Amino acid sequence: MRYFALAISACLLTMPARADANIAGHWSFEANVEADCTFAGTAHLEKTGENRFTGELTARQSCPLLPEDYLVRQDCDASQLGNQLSVRCRIVEFVNGFESEFYYPDNFTLTIESSARMHGALVSAGRAVPAQWIRDEGGIS
Repeated sequence: MRYFALAISACLLTMPARADANIAGHWSFEANVEADCTFAGTAHLEKTGENRFTGELTARQSCPLLPEDYLVRQDCDASQLGNQLSVRCRIVEFVNGFESEFYYPDNFTLTIESSARMHGALVSAGRAVPAQWIRDEGGIS
């Protein structure tokens, strides 16, 4: 019996991410952009077709060396291939912070783990940094 429990545990740990998870709805995200900076925000995804989504994202970036915090509203399109999600955004408005040629749209490449968690990278400005999208169980809408 002990070996059966160990085998089940090993299977659960190595299960692939879920391609059939419901990822439409509200999310919170964060990424590790710089040592002294914070980067986080919220997003909403709506399913528009087979493996296609549209949505909006609001990101806040705060760094001690910047003269002000950025709060940026963006429109996004997302496409899903298996358990992978590619989110590509366009800046709509600098809600806070001056408009800057150095603030790029926030794009993500994510692996869908479940309806409540995705992880991967923020792939903006020519580099990738670790990122995660999470939500409460009640966040699907």
